[in-house]
Amino acid sequence: MSLKTVGQDMWNEAYERGGNILFYPHEEIVRFLNKHVRKRTGFIEFRNIMPLADSEWKNFTSLDLGCGIGRHIKLLDEFSLNPYGIDLSSEAVEQGKEWMCSLGKQELAEKMIIGSVTELPYANEFFNICVSHGVLDCMPRDLAKIGIDEAFRVLKRKGLMYLDFYMYDTKGDCDEQVKEGFDKNTIKSYFTVNSLKEFVGDKADIREFRITRITDADGNDIKYCCRAHLILQKS
Repeated sequence: MSLKTVGQDMWNEAYERGGNILFYPHEEIVRFLNKHVRKRTGFIEFRNIMPLADSEWKNFTSLDLGCGIGRHIKLLDEFSLNPYGIDLSSEAVEQGKEWMCSLGKQELAEKMIIGSVTELPYANEFFNICVSHGVLDCMPRDLAKIGIDEAFRVLKRKGLMYLDFYMYDTKGDCDEQVKEGFDKNTIKSYFTVNSLKEFVGDKADIREFRITRITDADGNDIKYCCRAHLILQKS
Protein backbone atom coordinates (compact mmCIF):
# COMPACT_ATOMS: atom_id res chain seq x y z
CA MET A 1 0.00 0.00 0.00
CA SER A 2 1.62 3.28 -1.07
CA LEU A 3 1.91 6.36 1.10
CA LYS A 4 -0.21 8.27 -1.39
CA THR A 5 -3.06 5.84 -0.67
CA VAL A 6 -3.63 7.54 2.67
CA GLY A 7 -3.31 11.11 1.44
CA GLN A 8 0.35 12.10 1.59
CA ASP A 9 -0.09 14.92 -0.92
CA MET A 10 -3.07 16.31 1.00
CA TRP A 11 -1.16 16.38 4.28
CA ASN A 12 1.90 17.92 2.64
CA GLU A 13 -0.35 20.69 1.35
CA ALA A 14 -1.86 21.11 4.83
CA TYR A 15 1.58 21.57 6.38
CA GLU A 16 2.61 23.95 3.63
CA ARG A 17 -0.44 26.07 4.55
CA GLY A 18 0.91 26.12 8.11
CA GLY A 19 -2.30 25.63 10.05
CA ASN A 20 -1.24 22.45 11.82
CA ILE A 21 2.35 23.37 12.62
CA LEU A 22 2.18 23.07 16.41
CA PHE A 23 5.02 23.54 18.89
CA TYR A 24 3.49 22.83 22.29
CA PRO A 25 2.33 19.40 23.53
CA HIS A 26 -1.31 18.43 23.94
CA GLU A 27 -2.32 18.59 27.60
CA GLU A 28 -3.83 15.11 27.55
CA ILE A 29 -0.49 13.60 26.53
CA VAL A 30 1.26 15.50 29.33
CA ARG A 31 -1.39 14.09 31.68
CA PHE A 32 -0.94 10.57 30.30
CA LEU A 33 2.81 10.63 30.89
CA ASN A 34 2.58 12.06 34.40
CA LYS A 35 -0.21 9.74 35.55
CA HIS A 36 0.64 6.47 33.83
CA VAL A 37 4.30 6.46 32.75
CA ARG A 38 6.74 8.73 34.58
CA LYS A 39 5.79 11.63 36.84
CA ARG A 40 7.93 14.74 36.84
CA THR A 41 8.73 15.67 40.45
CA GLY A 42 11.39 18.37 40.04
CA PHE A 43 13.54 20.25 37.58
CA ILE A 44 15.36 17.07 36.55
CA GLU A 45 13.74 14.50 38.84
CA PHE A 46 11.16 11.89 37.87
CA ARG A 47 9.29 9.07 39.61
CA ASN A 48 8.71 5.99 37.49
CA ILE A 49 5.10 4.77 37.48
CA MET A 50 5.06 1.91 34.97
CA PRO A 51 6.07 -1.27 36.83
CA LEU A 52 9.26 -2.00 34.90
CA ALA A 53 12.60 -3.40 36.00
CA ASP A 54 15.64 -1.10 35.96
CA SER A 55 16.93 -2.88 32.83
CA GLU A 56 13.61 -2.20 31.08
CA TRP A 57 13.75 1.49 31.95
CA LYS A 58 17.31 1.61 30.66
CA ASN A 59 16.11 0.29 27.27
CA PHE A 60 12.79 2.17 27.23
CA THR A 61 11.47 3.29 23.83
CA SER A 62 8.45 5.39 22.89
CA LEU A 63 6.65 6.08 19.61
CA ASP A 64 4.87 9.21 18.44
CA LEU A 65 2.53 7.87 15.78
CA GLY A 66 1.80 10.72 13.36
CA CYS A 67 4.43 12.97 14.90
CA GLY A 68 3.94 16.10 12.76
CA ILE A 69 6.92 18.39 13.33
CA GLY A 70 7.75 16.65 16.61
CA ARG A 71 6.12 18.51 19.49
CA HIS A 72 5.49 15.25 21.37
CA ILE A 73 8.89 13.86 20.43
CA LYS A 74 10.36 16.87 22.22
CA LEU A 75 8.11 16.21 25.24
CA LEU A 76 8.96 12.50 25.37
CA ASP A 77 12.64 13.38 25.21
CA GLU A 78 12.22 15.77 28.15
CA PHE A 79 10.87 12.77 30.10
CA SER A 80 13.93 10.71 28.93
CA LEU A 81 11.68 8.20 27.16
CA ASN A 82 13.83 7.64 24.05
CA PRO A 83 11.28 8.74 21.41
CA TYR A 84 10.88 7.77 17.77
CA GLY A 85 8.49 9.49 15.37
CA ILE A 86 6.79 8.68 12.10
CA ASP A 87 4.54 10.82 9.93
CA LEU A 88 2.99 10.50 6.50
CA SER A 89 3.90 14.07 5.53
CA SER A 90 7.42 14.57 4.20
CA GLU A 91 6.87 18.32 4.71
CA ALA A 92 6.16 17.80 8.42
CA VAL A 93 9.12 15.50 8.96
CA GLU A 94 11.49 17.84 7.11
CA GLN A 95 10.37 20.78 9.28
CA GLY A 96 10.59 18.61 12.39
CA LYS A 97 14.15 17.53 11.64
CA GLU A 98 15.12 21.17 11.14
CA TRP A 99 13.51 22.07 14.48
CA MET A 100 15.23 19.27 16.39
CA CYS A 101 18.60 20.19 14.89
CA SER A 102 18.05 23.83 15.89
CA LEU A 103 17.63 22.57 19.48
CA GLY A 104 20.88 20.64 19.29
CA LYS A 105 18.97 17.33 19.18
CA GLN A 106 20.43 15.70 16.08
CA GLU A 107 19.71 12.27 17.54
CA LEU A 108 15.98 13.07 17.63
CA ALA A 109 16.03 14.31 14.04
CA GLU A 110 17.55 11.01 12.97
CA LYS A 111 14.68 9.08 14.59
CA MET A 112 11.98 11.03 12.73
CA ILE A 113 10.97 9.23 9.55
CA ILE A 114 8.40 9.45 6.75
CA GLY A 115 6.02 6.53 6.69
CA SER A 116 2.46 5.25 6.86
CA VAL A 117 0.68 3.99 9.96
CA THR A 118 -0.39 1.03 7.81
CA GLU A 119 3.22 -0.17 7.39
CA LEU A 120 5.28 0.67 10.46
CA PRO A 121 8.98 -0.11 9.85
CA TYR A 122 9.64 -1.32 13.40
CA ALA A 123 10.12 -4.76 14.91
CA ASN A 124 7.37 -6.53 16.82
CA GLU A 125 7.08 -5.39 20.46
CA PHE A 126 9.72 -2.68 20.09
CA PHE A 127 8.05 0.14 22.05
CA ASN A 128 7.02 0.49 25.69
CA ILE A 129 4.50 3.24 24.96
CA CYS A 130 2.84 4.86 21.96
CA VAL A 131 1.16 8.27 21.81
CA SER A 132 -0.94 9.47 18.91
CA HIS A 133 -2.96 12.69 18.85
CA GLY A 134 -5.36 13.50 16.00
CA VAL A 135 -4.09 10.76 13.69
CA LEU A 136 -6.27 7.64 13.47
CA ASP A 137 -9.39 9.80 13.19
CA CYS A 138 -7.89 11.73 10.26
CA MET A 139 -8.04 8.96 7.66
CA PRO A 140 -10.64 6.54 6.30
CA ARG A 141 -11.80 4.05 8.92
CA ASP A 142 -10.51 0.97 7.11
CA LEU A 143 -6.97 2.40 7.00
CA ALA A 144 -7.19 3.48 10.64
CA LYS A 145 -8.02 -0.11 11.60
CA ILE A 146 -4.86 -1.31 9.87
CA GLY A 147 -2.99 1.48 11.65
CA ILE A 148 -4.12 0.54 15.16
CA ASP A 149 -3.31 -3.11 14.48
CA GLU A 150 0.18 -2.04 13.41
CA ALA A 151 0.56 0.11 16.53
CA PHE A 152 -0.34 -2.87 18.72
CA ARG A 153 2.12 -5.04 16.78
CA VAL A 154 5.08 -2.79 17.61
CA LEU A 155 3.95 -2.23 21.24
CA LYS A 156 5.33 -4.50 23.93
CA ARG A 157 3.00 -6.74 25.92
CA LYS A 158 1.51 -4.68 28.79
CA GLY A 159 2.72 -1.54 27.00
CA LEU A 160 0.57 1.59 27.11
CA MET A 161 -0.98 3.62 24.31
CA TYR A 162 -2.67 7.03 24.29
CA LEU A 163 -5.10 7.75 21.42
CA ASP A 164 -7.82 10.31 20.80
CA PHE A 165 -10.70 10.45 18.36
CA TYR A 166 -13.35 12.80 17.01
CA MET A 167 -16.91 12.33 18.23
CA TYR A 168 -19.95 14.27 17.03
CA ASP A 169 -23.36 13.30 18.37
CA THR A 170 -25.40 14.32 15.35
CA LYS A 171 -23.16 12.41 12.93
CA GLY A 172 -22.60 9.08 14.64
CA ASP A 173 -20.13 6.88 12.79
CA CYS A 174 -18.96 8.33 9.49
CA ASP A 175 -16.02 9.55 7.42
CA GLU A 176 -16.20 13.12 6.09
CA GLN A 177 -13.96 15.05 3.71
CA VAL A 178 -12.95 18.44 5.11
CA LYS A 179 -14.29 21.22 2.86
CA GLU A 180 -12.25 24.19 4.08
CA GLY A 181 -9.48 25.31 6.41
CA PHE A 182 -5.83 24.35 6.78
CA ASP A 183 -6.64 20.62 6.47
CA LYS A 184 -8.92 20.98 3.44
CA ASN A 185 -9.49 17.74 1.49
CA THR A 186 -8.29 15.51 4.33
CA ILE A 187 -10.59 13.01 6.05
CA LYS A 188 -12.25 13.31 9.46
CA SER A 189 -13.59 10.08 10.93
CA TYR A 190 -16.25 10.33 13.67
CA PHE A 191 -16.72 7.62 16.29
CA THR A 192 -19.21 6.66 19.00
CA VAL A 193 -18.48 4.98 22.32
CA ASN A 194 -19.54 1.59 20.97
CA SER A 195 -17.63 1.91 17.70
CA LEU A 196 -14.47 2.88 19.58
CA LYS A 197 -14.72 -0.18 21.80
CA GLU A 198 -15.18 -2.29 18.68
CA PHE A 199 -12.29 -0.47 16.99
CA VAL A 200 -9.92 -1.31 19.87
CA GLY A 201 -11.17 -4.89 19.97
CA ASP A 202 -9.59 -7.51 22.20
CA LYS A 203 -5.97 -6.48 21.67
CA ALA A 204 -5.96 -4.19 24.70
CA ASP A 205 -7.62 -3.38 27.99
CA ILE A 206 -9.09 0.11 28.26
CA ARG A 207 -7.42 1.76 31.27
CA GLU A 208 -9.22 5.08 30.75
CA PHE A 209 -11.99 6.27 28.45
CA ARG A 210 -12.70 9.99 28.86
CA ILE A 211 -14.78 12.31 26.69
CA THR A 212 -14.18 16.04 26.56
CA ARG A 213 -16.73 18.37 25.04
CA ILE A 214 -16.64 22.11 24.34
CA THR A 215 -19.91 23.99 23.90
CA ASP A 216 -20.85 27.57 23.17
CA ALA A 217 -22.62 29.80 25.70
CA ASP A 218 -25.98 28.29 24.73
CA GLY A 219 -24.82 24.76 25.36
CA ASN A 220 -24.49 23.82 21.69
CA ASP A 221 -21.65 21.53 20.68
CA ILE A 222 -18.85 23.17 18.71
CA LYS A 223 -17.81 21.17 15.67
CA TYR A 224 -14.58 19.19 16.07
CA CYS A 225 -14.55 19.88 19.83
CA CYS A 226 -15.89 16.61 21.16
CA ARG A 227 -13.11 14.07 21.59
CA ALA A 228 -12.64 10.69 23.15
CA HIS A 229 -9.35 10.12 25.00
CA LEU A 230 -8.33 6.48 25.45
CA ILE A 231 -5.49 4.97 27.43
CA LEU A 232 -4.99 1.35 26.45
CA GLN A 233 -2.82 -1.45 27.79
CA LYS A 234 -1.85 -4.18 25.36
CA SER A 235 -3.16 -7.57 26.44
